Amino acid sequence: MFEDEIKTPDSTEASLQALVEYISRGLVTRPDDVNITISRKGEMIVYEVRVADEDKGRVIGKNGRTAKALRAIIGAAATKNDKKATVEIID
Repeated sequence: MFEDEIKTPDSTEASLQALVEYISRGLVTRPDDVNITISRKGEMIVYEVRVADEDKGRVIGKNGRTAKALRAIIGAAATKNDKKATVEIID
């Protein structure tokens, strides 16, 4: 087994958090105002995204398409590491 294949829960969560932050910052006009926090609901890792009020529409997208795409990407990355994760955009 290769060393990079062995992941601790902390490193997986940190990697996923970095991915959420990278994507979110790319969507908004004020990337310095992006704040990501991690919480848990059972076995589910929840990444809570907070952005400036003027950028919420950019992160959510029309009919929530951007938010759904972000959740799909993070869910797939988490599944690759045998985890469950989702993203919530906080008002």
